[in-house]
Amino acid sequence: MTKKIVSVIVMFGMCVHIGKAETIDPELNVLFKQQLDTREEVQIQQSMPVELDASKPGLEQAVLWTIIGPTYWRNQLSIVSKQQNQWQNLATIPVTGMVDGLGPAQPNGTISVETKVQGPSDPLCCPTQSQVLYFRYRAGQLQEVPPGSE
Repeated sequence: MTKKIVSVIVMFGMCVHIGKAETIDPELNVLFKQQLDTREEVQIQQSMPVELDASKPGLEQAVLWTIIGPTYWRNQLSIVSKQQNQWQNLATIPVTGMVDGLGPAQPNGTISVETKVQGPSDPLCCPTQSQVLYFRYRAGQLQEVPPGSE
């Protein structure tokens, strides 16, 4: 009889959604890491091209990323632009819940983010309630917008 050993990694007692497998520019990690404390790390969940600012050459990127600290984590949504071969952070806003991914950007500059939040009987590690948050980027500002006004 063969015994199987199963290893489970739990980070800070939280379930962490890694997101879709895709190629992420390593320079984005460097850009976000510059904003953090030395004890914090960056984990990029998802990035997608968006056209939100006509004054910027080329396409911007909407980036879902996580700040990972010694005993905590926080999700962020950033709009970045590559100008003169260097990433520039145009705006960042916190995102509540566990991120599932980005929805398509709308022509009015609205980006949807699918998340999971705590239900009434969910354990802390594993929220189950689906929620869609909406964010709008205009004139260098990224703001959450109420559902229905997107």
